Amino acid sequence: MGCGPISLTAGELPRLPKALDPKKQSYSEQKKLPDLTKTYFSTSPQDLDDGLDVGILDLPGTREAIKALVADDKAGKYSNLDSILLWRDGKLIFEMYNRRGRVDAPHFTMSITKTLTSVTLGRAIQVGLLKIEDLDKPVISFMPEIDRSKIQAGVETITMRDALYMKSGLRFPEKNFPQTLGRKYPRQKYFQKLFEETAPITPKSKQYKYSGTDPSLIMMIIDIKTRGTVQKFIAKEVAGKFGAIYCWDDQGCGIPKCGAGSSFTSRSLLKIGAAIIQGGKYNGEQLLSAEYVKLIMDRKKGEGYFYHFHNRRKKTAGKDVFFISGIGAGGQYMATFPELNIVAVATAHNQKQINLPLNAILEHLIPLFVE
Repeated sequence: MGCGPISLTAGELPRLPKALDPKKQSYSEQKKLPDLTKTYFSTSPQDLDDGLDVGILDLPGTREAIKALVADDKAGKYSNLDSILLWRDGKLIFEMYNRRGRVDAPHFTMSITKTLTSVTLGRAIQVGLLKIEDLDKPVISFMPEIDRSKIQAGVETITMRDALYMKSGLRFPEKNFPQTLGRKYPRQKYFQKLFEETAPITPKSKQYKYSGTDPSLIMMIIDIKTRGTVQKFIAKEVAGKFGAIYCWDDQGCGIPKCGAGSSFTSRSLLKIGAAIIQGGKYNGEQLLSAEYVKLIMDRKKGEGYFYHFHNRRKKTAGKDVFFISGIGAGGQYMATFPELNIVAVATAHNQKQINLPLNAILEHLIPLFVE
């Protein structure tokens, strides 16, 4: 009899204590989770009937790569790494948790929240709330409550695509001015105030500037288009469709936080990343607009930040690989590698050191697939 694929598994799949509600695992609550006593990893992940097909990672060199990854992590090379997951060709093939990592515990995503705002837009386009053509329309054209007589010159030129490229041009005397408005200005009143207090919008000011305000413009428009609340839309049409376990805080004006503020399980992020690399399809259903996802994945844009995704090139195994990713402070990744048909997710609670979890993936896992 021949031998089947050899799989590596260590320990029991770590879960939240039953007394804790995953949907209440906010950023502050996650800090209370005790570190796992040892690393869990598996090259043949369990089928949890959660919509993720599973497979086996058994390429030549796998055993050595995983042992080296676990050893480096134990030695602190990647700081406070919490999880790494790897998907390829339709299947989850590697799953690892350490420290605060739990299969059913949402982990803060930081700026992947911006990326998830873009994903929410992709779903809104797919269900007909918006059209691709709307990306080049002024954001104020979607906001009927805005008093145009009071807004600064040039605000009317800000399009949705500008906001998706972080090029709205909104500029304020104080860096944190948008956060100072609190609950005094709900929903469109919040943006009315921003449009009144910004410096005039000019071609010079409409340059790239990374902020949480631009994705908030997108979220507000979706909220208006739902004729309900965008929170309900996310729950039903985004998280609900992906079977995601998550919690997502609101900002003072009443819409979800968009710069940072969401928490998703690593498996949930992997599902969304899988849909991105598959043209918006997940388990055979077109969940995200194919036209919109094509824009996200278009490599002709070169390197940079587009549609709230980072487009970057890195070296692994002596070769360049291109990846399109949501990236969050502290080491959060929802990365697609189009040439390899791979999605990698990493979570961590690092102090800065944002690149370390990506380094772990590039040093140990991606080389298995690079010829």
